[in-house]
Amino acid sequence: MSYRLDPALPVSEALRSVALAELDIARTSLAAPPDRHKGVHSARKCFKRLRSLLVLARPGMPDPLYVSLDRRVARIGKDLAAARDAHALFDALNALERNTEPGLGDGPIGTMRRWLRGRRKEAERNLEQNSASQSLEMLLELRPRFASLVVYPDDFTPVSKGLQRSYYRAREQFKSAFKSKDPELLHDWRKSVQRHWRHMQLLTPCWPSELGARAEAARGLSQTLGDDHDIANLMHLATAPTMTFGSPEDVATFLTRCKIRAKALRKDAKIRGERLFVEKPQPFAGRIHAYWTTAAVGALKPAKPAPQEDNVVAIDDARPDVMSHLNYGGQN
Repeated sequence: MSYRLDPALPVSEALRSVALAELDIARTSLAAPPDRHKGVHSARKCFKRLRSLLVLARPGMPDPLYVSLDRRVARIGKDLAAARDAHALFDALNALERNTEPGLGDGPIGTMRRWLRGRRKEAERNLEQNSASQSLEMLLELRPRFASLVVYPDDFTPVSKGLQRSYYRAREQFKSAFKSKDPELLHDWRKSVQRHWRHMQLLTPCWPSELGARAEAARGLSQTLGDDHDIANLMHLATAPTMTFGSPEDVATFLTRCKIRAKALRKDAKIRGERLFVEKPQPFAGRIHAYWTTAAVGALKPAKPAPQEDNVVAIDDARPDVMSHLNYGGQN
């Protein structure tokens, strides 16, 4: 099943269907993947999608239940993070080399690449020994809890509230991120943008052409912010007191290369963010609610006609001579 809520189903059932499908994908990805790294990456995406689904459902759930489920899913994802993060930094270094001027700060890149390759192998060995089997056990424990997930009221109201809160948070973080030079604020905004992307994926059946395009726009912004976060991590690694990737001059030039790339990424992210979050939260959520209501009505299957007794004649099938003798409203 795709990561989409079905408007033809009661909302609780639609949420459960998607959640259980994500748990199944994660379990398959970790159980015996042909490529361990790809399996971990696939499972971690499932956990992020599950947490985004919980954010939508939260207004209709008891808060202790939401907190418990969210923490458990986050814990599984964190246990698998080391292997994926090592791959991400390695890929980020290659992307930096491709997308910036050749020769600028090349010195530390080769040394850093060799160090990251070793770290990646070590993280994969640890994953083989520990995290995957533990994560599978935790997934089995989570399944019955998601199988009984119910929101109240069982309609789009709690989802609409969850969407409005999440959108409001992303919109406010966008404003804060560009008023400050703190890279962590951009990272926080990135997480909210990722969540918005997944919410649009879930709600795409409301209006596939419009919300599908919006989901793709949010995905593109999330990727841009992810690239920026990777650059920040590379800069942190290059300046770590315990690491030596070249002379101070070489490292300084490498940092300049990183800053040039980060500046371009942030300029692009700002333009994308202004378009994506131009609408105020309440009308935005109200509009999506209206889309859902319309889609839900259109998705309902036509009611089957009630079975007729053998001695009852349907009005449409009655003979004209019989109809002429029927008495309506006491009139002859």
